[in-house]
Amino acid sequence: MLLPRPAEGSMARTTPGTSPRVEMTFHAVDEPITEPVAKLGGDPIWLGEACWPVHPSTGEPLDFIRQFPVPVDPGEEPRMAYLFLFYDDYKTGGMDPEDGEAVLLIQPGGRIAAFTVIGPAGTKEHPL
Repeated sequence: MLLPRPAEGSMARTTPGTSPRVEMTFHAVDEPITEPVAKLGGDPIWLGEACWPVHPSTGEPLDFIRQFPVPVDPGEEPRMAYLFLFYDDYKTGGMDPEDGEAVLLIQPGGRIAAFTVIGPAGTKEHPL
């Protein structure tokens, strides 16, 4: 799923008093991001082998939403989390958190939840 460019100066913050406080700023880029950094949309920058999740019933690729670094201890290998969702006419459905319509993958070394179905090599979301 491609996301439109954010409005200039958009910011998201956590609720005051939560720990740790996280601040995020968004800015448009002119070229595709090719480094493993936090980003919305586009294509994931895999730290390991590509493993695109698909809907368990239909086999349709889930939409890549976001990737973000996972905190690690100093000296540890960097890790990245990848969020995928299934959109049916842009309405997410289901009340079961394990229905396979929302998947968070972590690389390297992340476990893949039993409800997650990974597509064959070369699987990628459909262009809009």
